[in-house]
Amino acid sequence: MSMAPQEASGTGPSSLGLSLLLLLLQPSPEGISGHSPSLPPGCLTMGLLKASCQGLGLRTFPTALPLTIVHLDLSHNHLQVLLDNATGDQPNLRHLDLRGNQLEGLSPGSLLPLRRLHTLVLAGNSLNRRYVSNSQALWPLSHLRLLDLSANHLESDMVSSYVANRSSLWSLDLSNNLITRLARSTFLGSSKLLDIDLSDNYILQIEAGAFEGLLQLRELSLARNSLHCISDFSLRALRRLNLSFNALEFFATEEGNWSYQLQVLDLSHNQLRAVPTPLALPHLQHLNLSDNLLTSLGPHSPSSPRDAGSRDPEMVPTQSASDPAANLPELTDLDLSGNLLDRLPVGFLSHLSALQRLSMGWNCLQNMSVQQPSPGPPLLSLRSLDLQGNRIQTFPSWVFEILPGLKVLDLGDNELQLCRRPEAGQDGPFQRLRQPFGSAFHLKHLSLSRNGLRRLCATRFPPALLFSLDLSGNTGLALVPGDFRGLQHSLHELSLRGNGMASAHLGLPCLWGLRALDLSGNQLASLPRNLNCSSSLQTLDLRRNLLQALDTEVLGARLRSVFLAGNPFLCCSLDWLATLARANVSVPDSEEAWCVYPGGERGSRAPLARDHSHFCNRWQWRGTQAGWVLLAVIGLFLSSCGATALLQNSGKLPWALQLRKSWAGPKPEPEDKPTLGRESVVERREPEQK
Repeated sequence: MSMAPQEASGTGPSSLGLSLLLLLLQPSPEGISGHSPSLPPGCLTMGLLKASCQGLGLRTFPTALPLTIVHLDLSHNHLQVLLDNATGDQPNLRHLDLRGNQLEGLSPGSLLPLRRLHTLVLAGNSLNRRYVSNSQALWPLSHLRLLDLSANHLESDMVSSYVANRSSLWSLDLSNNLITRLARSTFLGSSKLLDIDLSDNYILQIEAGAFEGLLQLRELSLARNSLHCISDFSLRALRRLNLSFNALEFFATEEGNWSYQLQVLDLSHNQLRAVPTPLALPHLQHLNLSDNLLTSLGPHSPSSPRDAGSRDPEMVPTQSASDPAANLPELTDLDLSGNLLDRLPVGFLSHLSALQRLSMGWNCLQNMSVQQPSPGPPLLSLRSLDLQGNRIQTFPSWVFEILPGLKVLDLGDNELQLCRRPEAGQDGPFQRLRQPFGSAFHLKHLSLSRNGLRRLCATRFPPALLFSLDLSGNTGLALVPGDFRGLQHSLHELSLRGNGMASAHLGLPCLWGLRALDLSGNQLASLPRNLNCSSSLQTLDLRRNLLQALDTEVLGARLRSVFLAGNPFLCCSLDWLATLARANVSVPDSEEAWCVYPGGERGSRAPLARDHSHFCNRWQWRGTQAGWVLLAVIGLFLSSCGATALLQNSGKLPWALQLRKSWAGPKPEPEDKPTLGRESVVERREPEQK
């Protein structure tokens, strides 16, 4: 077989690929300067494969594109109409972004040269106009995988023109349109769709069979619509379903059908009054029922939470086949926050053998102390429990008896009374209220933030294992070293943020294992002395206090970062800052920190990171000079006072001198000068006084 005819006939597929490879490897001026001479001015290239002409005010599609361009961004221009062959021949273009172009017209042949396009983004345009002819422009794109038609004012009857019979599509975005109804024919012929985004529309109705042919669909979002009921959920291959922010009052799957593959279901922000039943979702792992109207989790919800009597059926495990929790064997994450639940649903939770995380924040659990379960309650597998925002006053210790493996507990935004003492002779559920955490043997993270705590009253914290403790937001909290008994070696993170604590109210013991300490938002004028015991401390937050300087002697040798902004540091007393720098301690917020000058000069404050030596040296020299001036003034003042006293007594001075001479004895005088005795002096002064 001769190869000569093939060589003479032109370049074959192998030689064409080699030529393209050499072209990609050849250095180009675009890679150096960032601009391409074959693109409109202002366009940027990122290597040889990507080009961005975003926001340049272009009114026509650039035709002189390098053949190597695979990704082209023409978003936020003024391409209102694309005519036939306006795009030019671009056989290698795979990704085209035309969002935000006020685009309203696509000629049937406008995208024909882009026949190998994989991704087409048309979001934020006006493709509701001329939608029939516009949809015809998409027909030649037989390799299209992703189509974004969001925010195009599309109505229900327009969608099928763009979407139907797109057999190559994998991903479709129709969010932020004006769709009110999904017809049976909407997705007909688009059987390869893997994910569809229909969020932020006005969908009220989904016709039966609208998703019937989508056997490969994995993700579907119908969030922020107006759906009231899902009574025939039949998407068995679906993995993720988002129905949040609708008006759902009912959701059900086919009873007894265990072929559903759904793993994530979001039903939050609806109007559900009971847990959906039947709910046969054997592979469901994450269920979000937050912000609904749930009052009970039992199979038959009473009209009022009080109607069930004093003994709540949810506190007793049941084996009813109709219990919705019995059909969720793989559920690991359950969010029930923002409902009307008034007790911990032990019976419901007992069926969820795989459950790890439970959120019941912002419900009505304030009377947990009277909800003690019956003897021999089931042991639950929970690892994380969120009970914040429930106005809980007393936390019973039996919670840890049924949750022996609990590691994370959030009791923030409640009204805990840790100093409450049970009355004499009181028993039952009020026993051990004084030590609610004494039996939490595996608890590692505890939050008591924003509870209005003033004291801890020697609360017995979980022994030996507590890793982090959050006491922030308890305005007026006062601590003594005994409050942390048993935590000296285990506690690694402590937050006392926003408590308004003065230095005298911050009594910390030696916390040997402490690594992160948050003291921000207080009124500290000095650091606690026992801080030097925390030799493992690495992060210290001191923002928004009253510190004028830092005592570096109390800081551990392993400190790596300290936050300082919001303190009135003295600009001329920053030796400690240099000490931190020498110890390689970083100050991440140094640009936000300020210091104040003495005497309110130079605007009173300045950035902490600025060099203050010139002013401070001058201020110190002026201070020394002022000291000498002050001493001179004091000396002058004393001299003037002495002179004034002498002048006031000047009339008595001669008499005092003569008196001193007379006491010293008479001196021999010449015979021709008469001597004057004391009497003569007195007689001589009397006429002067008269």
